[in-house]
Parts: sequence; C-alpha cells; structure tokens
Amino acid sequence: MVKLSDSEIYIMHVIWTNGEATSFDILDKVKEDKKLSENTVRTLLARMVKKKAIYISSKTGKTYTYKPLIDKNEFLRIEGRNFLENIYEGAIKCMLLNFVKDKKLSRDDVNALLDEINKED
Repeated sequence: MVKLSDSEIYIMHVIWTNGEATSFDILDKVKEDKKLSENTVRTLLARMVKKKAIYISSKTGKTYTYKPLIDKNEFLRIEGRNFLENIYEGAIKCMLLNFVKDKKLSRDDVNALLDEINKED
C-alpha cells in the first residue's frame, strides 16, 4: 500500500468525495479550510501522481483532473490496522475503551459495532 502523509490524505479525501477533482476543486477546498498553500498543493499532487496514489484523467488548458488509484475503503482498513498495531500494539479493546472514555464513541456507534459483531456469528 502507498504511504501517504497527513496532507496527502487530506487531498485524497477531497478526491474520494467526488470520485475525481480538478486542481482548482482541490485548491478551493484547501482555501476554504485554510490548510495548505497553493504551491504546496501543487507539489503534493505531483508527488501523489508519482507515488501512484492518483492519476491525471484529463487536462483542459492548465486544468488537470485527478482520479484516485487507491480504493478509499481498502486504504482506511489498512491504515486503521497499522494504527492499531503501531499505537495500541494490536489491543483493539484498549483502543475502543479509550474512545469510550473520551466520549468519541456514542451509544449509536457502540450499537453499530455490536450489530456488526453479531453479523459475524
């Protein structure tokens, strides 16, 4: 799996949200969130193309359209597993208990998890 920086993941979310995004779509979102400079975004996009995380699907004048080469759900699953291993040494119970203690998991979240666990039986 391709390794992406936090800034690259931010850009991937913009592209994943629409299935594709022009460089101007990405720049507009970045300006709205005040996250990255225009030059940084252009550098990151070039780097992401080189990493094969995205590709240029079309070019009209100076406007590039980018599409993802990485499936969002697969990426999130793998990154979630890596996070669990690296931070919690694989102890999912410990991670979930911390989320519950910090009120990051609502009752609805817990019920959804239980429903998913029960589907596995």
